[in-house]
Amino acid sequence: MSFKLDAYCGLYCGGCFIMNAYRQNRTDCLPDNWINPIHDKEIKCYGCKSEIVFENCRGCRIRKCAQSKNIDFCNKCSEFPCEYIKRLVNLDLAHLNLTTENLKTIKETGVKKWLENQKNRWLCANCGFPYSWYEQNCVKCGKELFNSIKENKVLNHL
Repeated sequence: MSFKLDAYCGLYCGGCFIMNAYRQNRTDCLPDNWINPIHDKEIKCYGCKSEIVFENCRGCRIRKCAQSKNIDFCNKCSEFPCEYIKRLVNLDLAHLNLTTENLKTIKETGVKKWLENQKNRWLCANCGFPYSWYEQNCVKCGKELFNSIKENKVLNHL
């Protein structure tokens, strides 16, 4: 089975700490506040648009909505941005704050180009090792990373 790296809401699943933990067989990329809630759950995910989705994401309201409307991305919905999306991007979770920006970029450049850019964006600039949304330093070379928190500060979301 292949990984599906684009999510309905505009997240890049390749930057997800759960997916990276599974793909790289490591748990050091999991944020401290997530370790206990997922301790007993299977860390396995092929992306939001796949059949194998991490337990916490299976019931995602956005995922279910997009699937029921048979759309690839929320920005293709006549109700976009719905109240749920508006609330979601205002939560204090840096990776979610990037979704509307990502959806704009997908609309402007296309999914293929966006996925290519995101793949490169979530690689350490120094050594090319993949990292996730909240990692602060590369586990391979130690270089400070441009994570989603820093990206939001640049975009003035946080």
